[in-house]
Amino acid sequence: MSRHKRRYYGYGARKLPKKIGQPEQAGAMASEIATAGSAPIPEALVPANLFEVGIGNLFFSSPLPDGRVAVGCFLLDVFCLGVKNAFMSIMARDEYARRRRSWSTAEILQPMSAACFRKLVEGGVAYARDLGFSPHRDYAEASQVFGDVESTTCPTRFEYGHEGKPLYVSGPHETARQVQAIMEQLERRLGTGNFDYLVLAQ
Repeated sequence: MSRHKRRYYGYGARKLPKKIGQPEQAGAMASEIATAGSAPIPEALVPANLFEVGIGNLFFSSPLPDGRVAVGCFLLDVFCLGVKNAFMSIMARDEYARRRRSWSTAEILQPMSAACFRKLVEGGVAYARDLGFSPHRDYAEASQVFGDVESTTCPTRFEYGHEGKPLYVSGPHETARQVQAIMEQLERRLGTGNFDYLVLAQ
């Protein structure tokens, strides 16, 4: 990190809730979601201050024909890195209701249309990919919860980055080596001075 100017910022830790529900094969979950058919409209919840703090936990739930609920959880960094963590679980409806209450206690969540939720997440992934960063390894599986929701029907335009350029904020669980690798990738892709960063004091 000696080549980089360090700035320190008190940045609250963000991590996904503990995985819950029944572990199932990705293919099986995708099949169940695809057969939802006339199931109620999915519920999509997004932190109210997502574009102010730059990162937050997003939740997308899709009711299944058997009464259970498929839930996709995404830790989304809209300033730089896209989906930093993700998982999908299938759980009983009462368990989902209990967990939903705990999520709403942890941060203020607001509803969003399913189409816009998918557009928001996929847009974050695309923004990060353009910078050279791939989404979390479980993103492909978790994104199956979207089913046949069409993001193209969402009229909202989301702006990624911060004040016109990427802002990398180091996470509390990132090692010095990981921070250095991200900084170097941003320099290769954008050049010095074309991105901002906030690095946690070690």
